[in-house]
Amino acid sequence: MPHNQILIILNGEDQSLLIENSNKIILAKKKLENISQDHTLLQTNFDSLEDLIKANTIIKSQFSKIDELIIVYRDIDLNMISYQYNYNYIKQNYQELTNIIYFINLLVPLFKKEFRFILSFEKNNHFKIHFNNFKISLINYLESLKLDIIKSSNINIKILN
Repeated sequence: MPHNQILIILNGEDQSLLIENSNKIILAKKKLENISQDHTLLQTNFDSLEDLIKANTIIKSQFSKIDELIIVYRDIDLNMISYQYNYNYIKQNYQELTNIIYFINLLVPLFKKEFRFILSFEKNNHFKIHFNNFKISLINYLESLKLDIIKSSNINIKILN
């Protein structure tokens, strides 16, 4: 049975997480130039629930079950002065977080019995408080989800820094 991967790229790239002969669906804001393996690309800006619902429909049509979901959020380049006062960036960050959580909830029925989350994040940085909040909130949500669906799926969460 083929290995089915969903890759959500919020920022940066981490091609090392892709399994060579697997089925891959990648959700990203833009076309990815560095990924040479076969994949289906679904472009979204992650602040549109309609885009994520459409993505869920496409995923359901291509995969009967999902083996792993990978989230890449790294290589964040900040201008420290504008970061603290860039309210559009702050709003977008938390909107993406809530939409990713919503999207994961849509995917729960497709999780295999042995399911894995891989989170490819950069290390915590006290200057990147909104990134840190995103990371902590997502991890806490996944830990809660793990407990909530323990009878249907055994979830493994791997965090890469």
